[in-house]
Amino acid sequence: MYLVEVYVTNASLNVNYPFTYYADKQILKFVRVKVSFHNKKTGAIVSNCIYSSKNYEELCDEKGYKLLPILEVLDDEPIISQELFDLAFWLSKTTISPLISCLNCMLPKVLKTKDLDSNIKMIRRFHKLEGNFDLTSKQKEVYDKLFDGIESSIARKMSVSIINSLIKKGAIEEYYEEAEYQEDKSDITSFKELTTEQKSVYDAVISTDKMVSLLFGVTGSGKTEVYLHLAKYYLSLGKEVLILVPEISLTPQMISRVKERFSDVIFYHSELSDQERYEQYKRVKQNKVKIVVGTRSSIFLPFTNLGLIIIDEEHDSSYKQDNIPAYHVKNVAFKRAMSFKAKVLLASATPSLDSYSHGLRNDYQLLKLENRINLKLPHVEVIDLSKQKKNSSYIISDQLKLELSNCLSKHKQAIILLNRRGYSPIVKCGNCGTTLTCIDCDIPLSYHKDENILKCHQCSKTYKIPKYCPNCHEDSLVFYGFGTKRVEEELKKLFPDANIERMDRDNVSKKGSHKLILDRFGNHEIDILIGTQMIAKGLDYPDVTLVGILNADAGLMHQDYNSAKLTFDLLMQASGRSGRADVEGKVLIQAFNVDHYAIKAVLKQDYEYFYNIEMNYRNKTLYPPYSHLLELLLVDTNAERLNKSLNILTKLTSDLSYKQYRPFELPKIKKNFRYRLLLIDKDLLSMLKDLTEVINKYLSYKNLSNIKVDIDPLFLE
Repeated sequence: MYLVEVYVTNASLNVNYPFTYYADKQILKFVRVKVSFHNKKTGAIVSNCIYSSKNYEELCDEKGYKLLPILEVLDDEPIISQELFDLAFWLSKTTISPLISCLNCMLPKVLKTKDLDSNIKMIRRFHKLEGNFDLTSKQKEVYDKLFDGIESSIARKMSVSIINSLIKKGAIEEYYEEAEYQEDKSDITSFKELTTEQKSVYDAVISTDKMVSLLFGVTGSGKTEVYLHLAKYYLSLGKEVLILVPEISLTPQMISRVKERFSDVIFYHSELSDQERYEQYKRVKQNKVKIVVGTRSSIFLPFTNLGLIIIDEEHDSSYKQDNIPAYHVKNVAFKRAMSFKAKVLLASATPSLDSYSHGLRNDYQLLKLENRINLKLPHVEVIDLSKQKKNSSYIISDQLKLELSNCLSKHKQAIILLNRRGYSPIVKCGNCGTTLTCIDCDIPLSYHKDENILKCHQCSKTYKIPKYCPNCHEDSLVFYGFGTKRVEEELKKLFPDANIERMDRDNVSKKGSHKLILDRFGNHEIDILIGTQMIAKGLDYPDVTLVGILNADAGLMHQDYNSAKLTFDLLMQASGRSGRADVEGKVLIQAFNVDHYAIKAVLKQDYEYFYNIEMNYRNKTLYPPYSHLLELLLVDTNAERLNKSLNILTKLTSDLSYKQYRPFELPKIKKNFRYRLLLIDKDLLSMLKDLTEVINKYLSYKNLSNIKVDIDPLFLE
């Protein structure tokens, strides 16, 4: 008999130890099994299987409880490696999360223990048997055309009746095989020669003894070309290479560039179907390819000989996971690099404050690409909207209108950035001032003109537009502000002959829609591309000579310690889309708060200017990177239970020596009431240790609200 230790999937379970079951046969470590837990069948992952010479009764007496059997083994081989299991254990400790949640976040959906009904696509095939069979001439003709392993769907097109006859006569037999990803092959192009500046960066990365290098390269300096040469070098050593990009909108261009240089590449991102993600996961596990381009979850792919991890746009907030476990890709990358003795290259034109600080202290190797390939940074101007003429458009200023006209007359392209989708972001009553909000989320509803509806941008719930104010019942609703759809409408009125298209979450929901729009833009079928932050970074189009940024200071209005950095990043990255070829680019930034240091830094195109001012502010307030924030978030649909839970949690944290901010009520989201408790201190290890004890005590109570821990959250709403 075997004692089998498993980590069980259960939504209400927040323990970090395995449960013991029994089996008559040995079960491999790290396979999924089905077990009974609290009288319900659920999935689990095996962490150990130990043979015992004792009988069932003796084992139950020894354990002190009745052992239950493993109901079903779901895998023929382990779905993760020992390295990934150890990584999950580390992730559990450093994010204060259940180990099973960490294991599940590493897996494609069809392998997650909480979704055992997911089916892996199987292909029916025929195995052609050898022998003397009594076949008719037509049967013999079909038999001769069949090849071993032919898909049954193809074979049956020849003749269903004859195929059935061949099966009955034992000439062929049907079997099932897991579907495999079919990658489109493209022509391979030669590598470009690196510039002197690029070559020095390349040499420094492969020769340094430091695990982490930070590449601070201005937009258009050729960082991607350095990535490709480094990938080639590590592949020549037989190593695996992972290139991470923050968003799916950046992936098409990176995909095309990598495919141009390497024959076998895996692409792993959210636009893949569940089946495709599984097939790509399997290809990595089976060592069928050595280079991967992907978004955040790619960091957990089952590599076996990782040599290099490149994190493009390393500053980007998309690399931080919000759900449990709330991890940051960089931390996971460092941990995996240590396991494989691999190198990590962080790269950005606007590095995170933390990374740049490590570079200045020589914790990371700090490398710079200070010149664009074309040696021309864009010319940046700020338009002070408070000084615009009263009869001017508050959406497209006169100056931006003129520059757009000049751009189009020269048959060049423009990008217009507005980080707010929809038509109007706020609908208010002109009589009583009531703002229409979502009933499930305490946030304003946005007007979407195409569908003539109000939509919540948190939960996506839609509403009919009321004729009267729900508060004072007057017919006085007013639409305030503007989103990308309104900008699109305005520009089409101003430039009716131009091809204008919008790219935001509302019109790229279909698979492949990102790529279709960007391909059309790259083919010059679009003159002006309007969009949210998804068009602000990573895109490289030689004919873009103008970038207009609307409501550039909107992000500065958020009461958030990170708002200045996030605004600066967005504006600098968007500016970098202009003038990347032979013609000098121009950037026009429309704002009211033109004297803010983030706006001034963009005007100067000067990261160090922003860094020095922002770090001085962070130092005085002890915000990261001078300390660590630890957020405890309580979430519940029951407000009374939430208040009870908050009282218990504040008592449990009251004796801690760390600085604490008073509990803060956050807006309701998706019917969930929320409270945040925030702690701050320089000693992260002590905070993790003490807060783990607090969480364990909190979870010992029954019928309390769900709790989530987030280390160094990027946003404080």
